[in-house]
Amino acid sequence: MRILGIDSSTPGCSVALLNNGTIVSEQIADPQPSYSKFLLQMVDQVLKEGEARLDDVDGFAVTLGPGSFTGLRIGVSLLKGFILATKKPFVGINSLEALASTVDSPGLPVCTALDARKQELYAAVFENTNNGPVPVIPESALAPEALCAAIEAPTLFIGNGVERYRDLFRKSLGDRFVEPEGPLKYSTAAGVARLAAPRFDTQNNFDLNQLHINYIRKSEAELSLGGSLAERRS
Repeated sequence: MRILGIDSSTPGCSVALLNNGTIVSEQIADPQPSYSKFLLQMVDQVLKEGEARLDDVDGFAVTLGPGSFTGLRIGVSLLKGFILATKKPFVGINSLEALASTVDSPGLPVCTALDARKQELYAAVFENTNNGPVPVIPESALAPEALCAAIEAPTLFIGNGVERYRDLFRKSLGDRFVEPEGPLKYSTAAGVARLAAPRFDTQNNFDLNQLHINYIRKSEAELSLGGSLAERRS
């Protein structure tokens, strides 16, 4: 089964093609503000390297959040176009879960932390098992200090939020803050495709109305609209 995985939850977006359990091609974008412009080009390159056409893909998988509001919308919109064009099923994957699956963590829980701006993180803690990551601390948008308060044991940290708050984590957590010794096993998009593979047996979907983005918190536009409505009522 060929599965095309797409992750656009962060500026380091990625695309990967899984064929019968093996990642045959993947592309990872350098983090940049305009990364989403290259997403379709990355898909074309991944399919070319994987010696496949879009019609050869048996199913699609995409991160549904949390993450960049704009990036997630672009990734989901692209996926919707593929589904309409090919009539193939899709599976949505949590961004933090997909990221957790990309690292080996023998004996350690994994904290996936994405920069949510506004001095906050999108974060969760998982235990990696043979059946994939299992959440032990559920996802939330929270201050890095609040995340530190929830970490009670040595934990492996990954994600672009770690890059921003590394000094704070080291100071607050000491030996409880652990980073990977080497590179991740594969891209987040590859993690998306791998996690989706067994779920197509029970979760594959053709209904685009079921493709909901998990923002966790409201966007700036929604907050501004809410404030404006409140002012009008007062």
